[in-house]
Amino acid sequence: MSTRRKFIQKLGLAAGATGVLAHDTFASSKTDIQTKKAKRVLRIAHITDVHLLAQPKSENAVITMFSEIKNMKDQPDFIINTGDTIMDANNQLPETVEERWKAWHKVSEHNAFETFHCIGNHDVWYLPKEKKEQYKDDERLGKNWVLNELKMNNRYYSFSRNGWHFICLDSINYGENGVHLDEEQLNWLKNELENIDSNTPVCVYSHIPILSITSFTYYLNRKPAPEVQFPRGDMHSDYNELKALFYKHKNVKLALSGHNHYIDDVAYLGTTYMCNGAVSGNWWSGDLDEFPPAYAIIDLYEDGTAQREMVYYNWE
Repeated sequence: MSTRRKFIQKLGLAAGATGVLAHDTFASSKTDIQTKKAKRVLRIAHITDVHLLAQPKSENAVITMFSEIKNMKDQPDFIINTGDTIMDANNQLPETVEERWKAWHKVSEHNAFETFHCIGNHDVWYLPKEKKEQYKDDERLGKNWVLNELKMNNRYYSFSRNGWHFICLDSINYGENGVHLDEEQLNWLKNELENIDSNTPVCVYSHIPILSITSFTYYLNRKPAPEVQFPRGDMHSDYNELKALFYKHKNVKLALSGHNHYIDDVAYLGTTYMCNGAVSGNWWSGDLDEFPPAYAIIDLYEDGTAQREMVYYNWE
C-alpha cells in the first residue's frame, strides 16, 4: 500500500463512523459562505462513472459507497448520478448488458436515497457490427435501455428542490465537432432558463463536462503538448454557446459532470464547473494517475454558493 493511501485511510478514520475522508473543498464558495453567513438549504451526494461490472469487486465497492453515505451523520438530501452507471453497454451482446443492469439493481438495494440520473456514453446500447442485423428490431437499442433501467422519463429533464432548480442534460450526442446538445434539447434548455425566476440558483448536470481542465490534462499526461488538440469526446464542443447562455442567465451557478475520472473545479464568468472524479477510479484498477476512486458531497446555499467535499471511500 502506498504511503499516500495509508495517509488517506488514517485521516479517514478520524472523519467519523463511516471511515471516509472529506478531502477537498471548493475554496471560493467557502469564503463566500463565511462572509455572508448564508443558510445551507441542500446537501447532495454526486456519484459518477460507477462502471459497474457483474463481479464481486465492483459490486462490493458500490455497496460500501452506498452504506457510507447512509451512515453519514450529516446525510445528503438526495444523490445525483451523472452516468456511465454500468461498464458497459457499448459493443455488447444483450446477455452481457442484462447481467450488468441486474448487478446495478442488486447494489441499488443498499441505496437509501432518492437518486436522479443522467445518461453516460457507456450506458448506451449498441452491438458489435456483425450482430447489428440480428438485433435491429430490439426496442432497447440506443438510449432506450438505460432510460428504462434507471426509470428516467426523458433523457433530459428538470426539477426544483428547496429553492434550487436542477437541470439534467443529455451530453451523448455526437456530431462532426464532438459532443453537443441536439437542437431539440438546446431549445428546451433556453426555454427552461427563460422561465426560471432570475433569483433562483440553478445547478446543471451532465455526463460530459461543459468546461473542464481535466479534458485536456488527461491527454497532456500521455502526449506532448503540441499534439493535444480540442478533446472532442471529453468536453462539450458547443461550450461557447452554453457559456453565453449561462452568462445571460447569471443564476446558473453550478455545473456538475463526470466522464473524465479526474477532479477539478473551474469558476468562470459566474458559473462553477465541477468534474468530480469517478466511483470506479481507474475502472476498478485503483487510482487513475493522481485520482483515487471517489464521490462528492456538495452543500448548496440559499445565496447560490456551493461547497464541495471529495470523499475517497474504502472501495477495497
